[in-house]
Amino acid sequence: MDFCGRYSHHFVQQGMNSVGHARHYLSGLLGTQRRKNIESIHNDVADSDYQGMEQFISSSPWSHRAVMEQVATDAGELLGEGKETGLYFDESSFLKKGKASVGVQRQWSGRAGKVENCQVAVFACLGRGEHFAISDFRLYLPESWSDDEARCDKAKIPRDQREYKPKWRLALEMAREARARGSRHGWIGMDSLYGSNARLLNELEDMGESFVADVNKITKVWLGEPKLEPLEEGSARNGRPRKWPRLHVGNNVRYVSLEKLVEEEFAQGHRKLSYRQGQKGELWTRLWIREVWCWEKAWAKPRKRKLIVRRDLDGSYKYTLTNLLAEKNWKRYGWLQGQRFWIEQAFHEAKSQLGMAQYQVRVWQGWHHHMALVCMALLLSTKLRMEAQKETPLLSTRDITELLDYFLPRKGATEDEVLARIRERHKQRQRDIDRRKKHKPTLPEI
Repeated sequence: MDFCGRYSHHFVQQGMNSVGHARHYLSGLLGTQRRKNIESIHNDVADSDYQGMEQFISSSPWSHRAVMEQVATDAGELLGEGKETGLYFDESSFLKKGKASVGVQRQWSGRAGKVENCQVAVFACLGRGEHFAISDFRLYLPESWSDDEARCDKAKIPRDQREYKPKWRLALEMAREARARGSRHGWIGMDSLYGSNARLLNELEDMGESFVADVNKITKVWLGEPKLEPLEEGSARNGRPRKWPRLHVGNNVRYVSLEKLVEEEFAQGHRKLSYRQGQKGELWTRLWIREVWCWEKAWAKPRKRKLIVRRDLDGSYKYTLTNLLAEKNWKRYGWLQGQRFWIEQAFHEAKSQLGMAQYQVRVWQGWHHHMALVCMALLLSTKLRMEAQKETPLLSTRDITELLDYFLPRKGATEDEVLARIRERHKQRQRDIDRRKKHKPTLPEI
């Protein structure tokens, strides 16, 4: 594949040439097999080598960061168009059994809708309209892992990656790195898990970023600019000057939850308009926009925001805050609010069509290698869809995997070949059984 050839230099490391394994693995991810772990890819892709691919994913020294830098750069060239391009942050979970997979613990899984045993990662997705590409990711390492050196050693986590970082901090790191590499996105979008973190929003704004962030209904805002006491007038009792301004005793601006505010003003102030093109036509909603202010203790100054509230057909409300204040068109604000949908679509495509959640690796490097190759596959899918958009506007990732499954070299399905694959699979299973027996701990004598 010409696309894979652009990345070939990343897979030649320390005298080892793994370009062939990269091609085979990527070809397998872009196939139509129901499962896309190493074993099923080996059974599907012609000339692939099981042990070679296993080593390529689990322990080969190639850098997933270098690969993702090029994926992000290529995605920027394909999708980066300033005002119409967003950078979206969201997390995704991967259900797992046991305690050995790196970063796994019982934690909230959005996929399951409850607390489950899973891994969680934070992803960045570059999107322009209906086209998208995952451009960065960070595996979330819970404190139960970062505080356990033996567990980190077993999962082969690099020493410089064992520090606990909350998810919002991982998102902030990716935002900084995106701008450092020259990303041309016009705003950053996120769901309420991240948007309700005021510190994240403030730090993004201080970096010069615009954001469109969903927030919780319990979030409180000021209906006008709150009046603060100047620092020199608010000195502490011990004579030292205050570090932060405080609310003026004469302040009369209301401080109210979004839920309460919507209850009072939405019915009279909303408009009905379309906010995004869906598969069955334009999507319509009831939208309301209002200027509000945000300020909390220990903030140096109040911050002006626009509040965007959408009421969906089921009667539920979606609350969003943005520091994009210059937009005059309500439809534009509605469009911006609806664009975060595309990172969810990216997860759907990557998991349902490209094997994102079907890996069978436990260690740090294996997980990151797999995800980097999935991001490559998704970028290729987006590139092909955009190139064929005029002639085939409805082309999907599934369509592309079916086409590539035909054009890329696959193993045959003669009786002898099927039986040979089964025998090889049984040999591998037996080796795994023997290895487990060899390392099985013995019970102490009584």
